[in-house]
Amino acid sequence: MSKVYYAKVVIIHGTFEDYRQQLVQLAGPGMDVGVLQVGVHEALLRPHLLRQIRSRQPAVPVEQLLREAGANRIDWIREDAAQTLYLQRIVEDLDPQIEIAVPDLAGGRAWHLQAVNVAPAWAALDGPDTIDWGTLRVGQLDTGYTRHKALGHGRPGGTWLLADQCRTIMDSDLPPGYAPDLAQPDDGVDPMSPSALFRGHGTRVGSTISGHAVLDDGFTFRGIAPKVPHAVVRITDSVAINDRQNEFAQGLRYLVDVVGVDVINVSLGVFPPVASPAMKRAVAYAHAQGVIVVCAAGNHVDPVVAPARLSETIAVAGVTWQSLPWYGSSFGPEVDFSAPAANLYRPDPVPQGIGTQFKGMGDGTSYAAAITTGSAVLWLCRWGPEIAAKYGRTGARVEAFRQAAIASCRKPPGWHPTPFGAGILDTGRLCADPSLALP
Repeated sequence: MSKVYYAKVVIIHGTFEDYRQQLVQLAGPGMDVGVLQVGVHEALLRPHLLRQIRSRQPAVPVEQLLREAGANRIDWIREDAAQTLYLQRIVEDLDPQIEIAVPDLAGGRAWHLQAVNVAPAWAALDGPDTIDWGTLRVGQLDTGYTRHKALGHGRPGGTWLLADQCRTIMDSDLPPGYAPDLAQPDDGVDPMSPSALFRGHGTRVGSTISGHAVLDDGFTFRGIAPKVPHAVVRITDSVAINDRQNEFAQGLRYLVDVVGVDVINVSLGVFPPVASPAMKRAVAYAHAQGVIVVCAAGNHVDPVVAPARLSETIAVAGVTWQSLPWYGSSFGPEVDFSAPAANLYRPDPVPQGIGTQFKGMGDGTSYAAAITTGSAVLWLCRWGPEIAAKYGRTGARVEAFRQAAIASCRKPPGWHPTPFGAGILDTGRLCADPSLALP
């Protein structure tokens, strides 16, 4: 467990955006500055931001600087306590979140697509709306899915979700002896329980992979791999799966052995980052079968979480539309590369019926992993025969994707590879340049 300390600040007067702007001045240029609201008046500041502020004014105690910026109270807490506050926050009960607009020049609502240069990949496959995915399949371990326009529900052609192969592998959370036991329906559907803090997470992440919808204002919402066949396994109600590692292992093997997927998205994590033997065995098995397991590095803690930290997975950290490391991303030597993770436009799930609404403000390395998952299946689709001939369906295929993605990354000025990987994923180069794509 890391012994770094977070600052938990209390802001009584002014807004969190006012406070953030003061911190921007203290931190200086070239750094994504953010505050994580965990209460109506409380927010967390991460250690790397505090170190940056301290380095610029070493003669002044950092606590004094934070107070002068507008904090009414400061408590110093450990990383495990910070993670608990993050996981237990109820976003709907907080003040309106800080909203950072992305200019149209940078891509606007589709900035993440532009940031990873996906257009050449789509063009190489005669897409984006009519890509022939053949036998390729994507799997997702998550909170399940809901019916939403972004996933093709309610449209004439129907959904591309493999509904008959979506599953729930998850026991009731009720203690033994409670009656009746709340058995989970075996259909992969997220019930959107009011008590589930991350309800709808699977829909938001899944649509970032395979989504496609024309909105009322004419904007076309697309995932990275639009309409790719997609199976979701519900194993949790939370992004923290410390107590769901057996379900993780069962779900991973189901997607590999029964559904026969080629890429699996894991926008979930274990913190403290200690993977169980069952998790390790399942990840190693998927790797040996040539299945690319893409994992989110983690949010609002420094160490990369499990299973992203396992060597057989592809670990992805997060960046902003300005190509800066996202302030909330986990980081470390386990990260392979980074992808967009802040202020993403995504669907707004509903518990009943078919959702039709979309909204901005999506944050998290969950989205960076989803973008990479879609890019991996585009890579497989673009170079399928060459990949099969050169690597087969073995671990060599996984390592070829890792090397190709790393070689294709773009490196913004001042990029530091150790904490956030080789650079920012460039899906276009990955799918258009054979000298990079087939190591």
